[in-house]
Amino acid sequence: MLKMKVSTLAFLCTLLPALGVSALPAPSEQFKQFVASYRDEGKDISALYPVEFDRLYQEVKKDFTREELRLVLSKKAGNELDDFHMKKILFMASPNSVSLQRQQHIDWVPKLVNDETLSKGVVFFETYSDTFKLAYERTGVAPADIIAILNWESRLGEQRGQYDVLKMFVGQAFYIDDVERKLNEEGAYAQDGVMARGEALKRIQRIKSRALNNLAVLLIQSKKLGLDPYAIKGSWAGAIGIPQFMPASMGYAADGDGNGSIDLNTVEDSILSVANYLSRNGYHSKGAMYAFKRYNQEEMYMRGVALYSEEIQKRGIKIGPDWNCKNKK
Repeated sequence: MLKMKVSTLAFLCTLLPALGVSALPAPSEQFKQFVASYRDEGKDISALYPVEFDRLYQEVKKDFTREELRLVLSKKAGNELDDFHMKKILFMASPNSVSLQRQQHIDWVPKLVNDETLSKGVVFFETYSDTFKLAYERTGVAPADIIAILNWESRLGEQRGQYDVLKMFVGQAFYIDDVERKLNEEGAYAQDGVMARGEALKRIQRIKSRALNNLAVLLIQSKKLGLDPYAIKGSWAGAIGIPQFMPASMGYAADGDGNGSIDLNTVEDSILSVANYLSRNGYHSKGAMYAFKRYNQEEMYMRGVALYSEEIQKRGIKIGPDWNCKNKK
């Protein structure tokens, strides 16, 4: 799990030598040890995809040498995609991917907005009411809107994704062009109603750019925090934790339980992080609907989240009478 601070670890590193105990390795050394523990090497990404590799290197060069980056990406654990992972790269590269994803969001509305999910949302609010109060007082974001986002993203933490995030970003950043070319050769663009290839290719480039950016952040944070980059799980798109944040959105993550670190696999941190994201993305200046769409650009996502928020408010999930926010920006 991604954590944004390591104050406890840093404290232990300074305390243990004084107690006559060997110090814990620094986070960057832990990271190197994780990488070294994966002995099987696969493709040389730097040689096979030099342009993309260089773009990635330019984003991480303050934290990685070229050889360090090459080594991280050379491990089979990071660059060898099995069918489970490759099927999603194929899905993303498909010229009908956008329409299929739009239909998925339509299909999800009755699955995510119903008596069962709303009842769970009420219990969720009651369980974490203190954190929702904290989130409102700091950001001015209503609890119903936060619950609606978390319900849509991970069913309030029940479904966080089982994909290796590093593999998914490698697939999007380095392999997706090859996958698209194969789809073209197989006649994917000859199907009725699919996106024209010119438009699809522009979309592929946007996917690659986002993936390279997210991959850079993932690697930098993994090294700074001493994480195993190959073990981080998330969605097929690469989103992580209960709020399903992309690595590039980690700047919005916040400490909701006051323990000095941020862990998006904890509910309290997830609640405050979603509130922080919405607040800083037009929630007050342009409205909740605008902020929902900043979280996910799909129209039905925005409408589905808004519907859930509206329905759960009817069940009494509202701003408390003693909740005061002085920071509505």
